[in-house]
Parts: sequence; C-alpha cells; structure tokens
Amino acid sequence: MPLAWMLIVVLGNPAVRAEFSLSAFRTALLGRTLAYNASAAAIATIMGLPAGFVLGRGRGPLVKLLWIILPAALLMPSLSYAYGWSQFVRLELPRLRWLHEHEFYLGIFGAFHLPIHITFRPNGAADVFRCIWSLGSWLWAVPAGLIGLALRRMDSSVQQQALLDGALHRVTFRQLVGPIIASLAIVTVLATQEFAVYEPTGISVVATEVRMVFDTGAMSSADNSIAAVNPGTKGGGMRSPDQPARAAAAVATAAPLLAITVLLALIVGWGATTASASDALAVNDWPPALDASRWTLFVTLLLIALNIGVPVWALIESLHRGFSPSLMWNQFGPKVVGAMFVAALAAVVALVAALSASGKWMRGLLAVAGASFLVGGQLLAIALIRIYNRPGFDWVYNWFVIAVIAYVGRFGWLAMAAGRGTWGRPWRDLRDMAAVDGAGTLRTAAAVVWPLAWPTLLAGGMIVGALSLTEVPATVLLMPQHPQVLTPTLMTWVHMSHYDPMIEASLLMMGTVLLPALAAVTLAGLGLRALRRGERNAA
Repeated sequence: MPLAWMLIVVLGNPAVRAEFSLSAFRTALLGRTLAYNASAAAIATIMGLPAGFVLGRGRGPLVKLLWIILPAALLMPSLSYAYGWSQFVRLELPRLRWLHEHEFYLGIFGAFHLPIHITFRPNGAADVFRCIWSLGSWLWAVPAGLIGLALRRMDSSVQQQALLDGALHRVTFRQLVGPIIASLAIVTVLATQEFAVYEPTGISVVATEVRMVFDTGAMSSADNSIAAVNPGTKGGGMRSPDQPARAAAAVATAAPLLAITVLLALIVGWGATTASASDALAVNDWPPALDASRWTLFVTLLLIALNIGVPVWALIESLHRGFSPSLMWNQFGPKVVGAMFVAALAAVVALVAALSASGKWMRGLLAVAGASFLVGGQLLAIALIRIYNRPGFDWVYNWFVIAVIAYVGRFGWLAMAAGRGTWGRPWRDLRDMAAVDGAGTLRTAAAVVWPLAWPTLLAGGMIVGALSLTEVPATVLLMPQHPQVLTPTLMTWVHMSHYDPMIEASLLMMGTVLLPALAAVTLAGLGLRALRRGERNAA
C-alpha cells in the first residue's frame, strides 16, 4: 500500500514528475548527498577488506566469534553510535585538544597549500567528515560480511594456481570485484537513508531535506534550520491541513535519489550474481597456504577496537556522573519497554511471514519487500501517515499498529529472504520426496521444512525486531506513539553536547539491542550449518 501510494503521487502529480528534471539547487543537493555517502561507502569497504579476508579465509574459534560480533555491531543504533563519535571529538583530553586549536596545511608538490581546518564547526568540512566517518565505521561490517561470504563460496583451486604463479593477490581481487562493487552500492544506499547522523549540526542532504519539507513545508534555510530541535515533535507535519501537499513535496524531494537507489540496487544484484557461480557453500576446503595472514587478523581486531570500542568509551568518558545501569533503567525503563513491546510485535509478524514464505512462495514477493525497504524509512512513514490519518483508522494511526506496519514494511524483506532460502537446494529435494509420499503444502512445511529451517526463520524474525528497536527515520515521523518509545526523545537530546541523559539513554539502547542481535546472528549461524549438513547429505 505505501508503494502504491507513492506511485499514485508520482503519476498523478505533474509537479512531482517535474522534479526528475533537476534544477541547479536539487542537482547540488543530490551531488552533495551522493558524494558524502559514497565516501562513507568507500571508507567502509576499505576497512571491510581485511576483515573480509579473516572471515572468509580464517580458522578457529576467534573467527567464529568475529562472525557473531561484526553483524551484531551492525545492528547497533546509528543515532547513539554517531553521538558517541561526536562526544569523542569534543573530549577535552590533552591528546585530543589539537583537534580544536590547530590548523594544518597539506603541501601539494611544494607549490600549493590546501588548508584543512580541524575545528568541527557545525556544518563545516570537518563536521561533514565526522558524519562520513561515523557512517563508514558503523557500516563497515556490510562489506566485511559480503567479502567473507564470497571467499567462502569461491573455488579455491583458482587461487591455488594463482599462488603457484605468484599472482594470488591480483587474481583474488579480480574474483572479488563483484562483491566489492556490491558492497559500495549497499553501503551508499544505507547511508543515504540515514538523516539522524547529519541533522544535529544542520548538514543538508536529501534525507534531512525530506524531513524538513514534510515537517515545515519548505527546504532548509537560515530561517528554517535543520538543526532545530526535533521540529516534528510539534506534529504540524502530520495534522496540518496542507499535509497532502507536504507529503507530495517530500516525495518530490526524494524522487531523484530514488532513481539513483534503483540503479544502485541493480548494481547490487549484478555484484551478487558474479560473487559465485554455484549454490554450494564451500567451507573449510581451502589449503592452509590460503589462510588469512596474521596481519589481516591484527588489523581486524584493531578496527573492532576503533569502530566499536572508541564510540562506547567516549560515551562513558563523557558522563559527568557515575555510570549506574539501575539509575538509567529507572529513568528510561518505560520508554525502553515500549520500544521492546513494539519491536517484539514486529518480530512476531516477521516470523509469521517467514514461516508462510517457506511454506508457499509467491513470485515477486521478495522484490516488493525489497522495494519497500529501498524507499527509506521516511517515505514509508509519510505514506503510512497519508493512508491511515483518516476517520475510522485512529486505532492504527495513534497506536503502535502503524509502527509495527512501518517496521515490517521496512525490514520485512529480511524475513522474506529467510523464507526464500528454504526453496533452494537441498530443500527442493526434500520437498519432492515429501510430495512423492503424498504430503501437501502445509504438511510439507510443518513436518519437513520448519523442523529443519527454524533457526534461520526465527533469526529472520529476530533481526527485524532488533532493527525495529533502533529505527530512527520512520519512528520519528510517526510519533507520538502509544506506548511511547525512546528514539524520539533521543532525537531531541542529540543536539546537546555532553548531555548525561542522552549519553545514558544511548548506552541503554546499545545494551538493549545487543541481546536480540547476538541471538539472531547465532541462530543464523545454526541455520547455515544445518544447510551445509543437508548439502553434504544430498551430495
């Protein structure tokens, strides 16, 4: 329904279609957005390369632990993560004070000097780089995982021959071109959907402008600052008489980026198809000569300490009062419980969807679910507001129901992908044998598929629940909700530096999402092992 609403808005509104022919302002906005987020993708991919080699060509319990840590860290809330980096650059430590007090010059061939102001002035170059770095160091697990999976699925005989010929690195890189390009495209798409990282200091990108247009009816300006404290909390964008016009304007603002997103999604599909020519997972079949080197393991551990340890340490270091989990829970517990309640409902709905998809698959289902994710949380929330902000739908619009719909619409493709995974080999052989014995669709699913695939299906539902806990764009636009959740409050406090409630709430959110994230990743690993056992038995 949200996708249909957006299609109607585009086809039925000439002003929206006209935005595909970019003006000078919109060209600059789109170029700025792509430049910032493509830079974040490049940083994430560069950091993900050594980790990918460890995940793909490493052995032992430490590598298995990394397969849990990296995906779980990816599920951390981006809002709290970015706030941790912002606190890090503000820490008044002797070794960090030069970031605020000095100006450096970069010599180019000894003839030109480019000034680099490391001052972190709001909306300045250093502040933009902080946002880019925050996104890259948050999303680096995506390329690490994709490269690791590609290496594990790769025919190692080609690499062994390249090792004998002295061309191992060149041949391996050529084999990884597809996953690397797919990683760049995926991280770029994910980064363009994040506005909470850019908004606190007033950096203008498409995501922040979409929210400004929907909330205020106009683009950002000196009189309409992006950095204003949570303008959407007033509800003007939701209940105002000109809401249809504002919603259409928001779609128009995002329209050019949506076209780029579709192109990037096609690139991801191409990269995925070139990653491996087979459906089998070839694990532990490479010789010791192809094992990941010690320096890649060292760099990976160093990156984990940098990308995960530093933001969390900066949050704890920035507290003015003692760290007390019990005090934090007493203060923020009700909103955290509300967020967990809504996320749990989303996880249950996603699990039902995964079970259904594993029982009966419909063509095009994953494509529709993926398209719902690609439009982004903000447009998805705006579409739901326009659909349900009507008489008779108050039980949806003013309660948790609309949030559950938004979360499943945003992340339900993961549950669909888990269900789709039960239609590959060797699952087809099992289904065929059940059909020969006279079992119908429901009987085959209940007696054959679900008992074997339950870890993967449950992981799909839990991942949706974990992501629902930390979703910012859709949650902020859909507020107020009943029950209340913590994310809108964090968006209000994120504009304040060294603010103890924001720091404590961020740490609490990180700890809250960690448990379902670790459980989901562990279950996914159990499902993959079950799949590999089935493949060996089928062979």
